[in-house]
Amino acid sequence: MKKIIHFILLISMIITPLSARADMFMRAEQLGMPVITYSSVTSGVNLIYPQIGISRLFATALEPYITNNEYSNIRIPVSKLFLICDGQSYQLSNTGMQLFYIDSLGDIDFTRTAQKNISLRIENIGELPAGTYTIPLKFVNRTSLIQEYECDFVFTFVIEEKQSISSFSGDPYIVLSEDDVFNKQISVKNKNDIRLDLTSNTNWALWLDTSNIGILDGEYSFQIKSYTGNIASCEQNLTNILPNKRYLLAKGGSTIKGFEQGNNIPTSLVIEYSFRNTDKDRYIKEGVRQNPLIYIMERE
Repeated sequence: MKKIIHFILLISMIITPLSARADMFMRAEQLGMPVITYSSVTSGVNLIYPQIGISRLFATALEPYITNNEYSNIRIPVSKLFLICDGQSYQLSNTGMQLFYIDSLGDIDFTRTAQKNISLRIENIGELPAGTYTIPLKFVNRTSLIQEYECDFVFTFVIEEKQSISSFSGDPYIVLSEDDVFNKQISVKNKNDIRLDLTSNTNWALWLDTSNIGILDGEYSFQIKSYTGNIASCEQNLTNILPNKRYLLAKGGSTIKGFEQGNNIPTSLVIEYSFRNTDKDRYIKEGVRQNPLIYIMERE
């Protein structure tokens, strides 16, 4: 009876240890920060795996989308995710394993490990909304001994917040005649409407800051005449301008929708500035006034 027990124990020790300890022998490590361009995201990955006989390395996605964790409706199809190994590109999916490397240099030494550098690359995308994007992946090593080693890896990258304002109409330009100076009922409008073009990859708010405007000769006002694009609300009333104030001009959502190229929503507003002399007995000396206005765009 004692011999039979020893024989059963010996057989079980040969059959079970590799599968029981599979996760200990394989892992994936990200190499540095992902490289993000207008049309792609690329990240280096180092695979460490047991080099036993012939090793075949596979990869698969565990979900059908690369998801923005903050805005779950922003999802990139996994079909745009590729694994690059030794100059070859392999499209990944969540419906099956993709073989991308065969290593035949190993022997039957269960303690030997090898490393393989690969790249994960999202291709054919446009500018992305801000947020953290993730997709879980699985790497598998199938050896010639009919053993499998596997590890999970979460491909993660961050699109930073970005807002920008541009204008091609210059500064407000107001010209006063002699009648304009003494007539309190006349409001003189700027000769050039100010158009601001806005870009943001997140929800935003646009402010007018008058902290540097200085002393004003009369009453200055602004009014938003028109707007277009992804603007949810804006100040459309005629509003007096005072020094050292911040005026909320408009709010809106991301001007970048989805993930396809050319997905920017043109967003802009046109501002009209005006001046009125509130003191009929005061003469305003001729000349150019420079009262700087500051536009501030920030995350809402």
